[in-house]
Amino acid sequence: AWELYKVTGDRQWLETVYPIAKKSLEVDLRTVIERETGLARGESSFIDWREQSYPRWMEPSDIYDSKCLGTNMVFYIALSSASEMGRILGDTQTAEAFASEASQIKDAINKHLWMEDKGYYAMYLAGRNHDLLYDKSETLGQALAILYGVAEGERAVTLSENMPVVDYGAPVFWPWIPDIPPYHNRAVWPFVQSFWIQASAKTGNETGVLHGISAVWRAAMMYATNKENYVANDGNWRGTQVNSSNMLWSLSGSLSITFRTLMGIQYNDPQCLTFAPVVPKSLKAERKVKGFRYRDAVLDITVKGYGDIIRSFSIDGEVKEKPVFPAGMTGNHTVEIVLA
Repeated sequence: AWELYKVTGDRQWLETVYPIAKKSLEVDLRTVIERETGLARGESSFIDWREQSYPRWMEPSDIYDSKCLGTNMVFYIALSSASEMGRILGDTQTAEAFASEASQIKDAINKHLWMEDKGYYAMYLAGRNHDLLYDKSETLGQALAILYGVAEGERAVTLSENMPVVDYGAPVFWPWIPDIPPYHNRAVWPFVQSFWIQASAKTGNETGVLHGISAVWRAAMMYATNKENYVANDGNWRGTQVNSSNMLWSLSGSLSITFRTLMGIQYNDPQCLTFAPVVPKSLKAERKVKGFRYRDAVLDITVKGYGDIIRSFSIDGEVKEKPVFPAGMTGNHTVEIVLA
């Protein structure tokens, strides 16, 4: 809901969804947060076929009681987003409370789930009488930690360099379980891979960006469609337990490579469009996106060169100090970015 508002600037939409978000989170804060650790309890994000990712001894109550990286990242993002909504709509008290809760979850993730010896976060804390750290790496949670600033500075760079990947991409989690067939286990999901591409781009990890783009586009070209998932160790969709073609979040992830990474289009601020292209050297080119709609403007965008440093940014031929396009501009415009 917050992402949609950043795209459209529709205040009526914000006024409609904020009370729902507020009530939902207020209920969750009474029932989901474990106060001993400050982490949110619950099943592992989208990884919801339980035998695929949890030990067989764990019952639903044990899974509820687990504290997972990906799920905690979702709560951190939701609380942060609702806090921003509240500030815009003048609900300052709730906005501050949500921001405080988000900050506590961020601190708890870094305190309880970060593994200094491995250089990435653990998948979850879980146990019946005593919690144990399950030191698998879960890619979506790692990516969101970088993208939303839970992993900051050197920690983000360390995470980008150390998170386990295989030849055919970033697996949903690693290491996988040897006696469970591929679905979440032993699989690459293009939408998860696409979040990891964005995280690699944010940390300036050119190798990670290129590896990720190759993983998504190789599979799309091999199978002439955007499959839901494919087997991590051979890159084939055959052998997966459930699959779909033309899968919406795989398609969206593939589009994000062009729009968010190579063209650098970012909706960071409701008041403007921000540009931060990341182009690996081997993908050096002049790229154009024409007819891109943003609020009441239509943009023709060109990105030249390679790298992640902008040498020049211009709107309608006029060089600008910052790579932003204001939300209030209307009509047709050209944007040109030259990378250094």
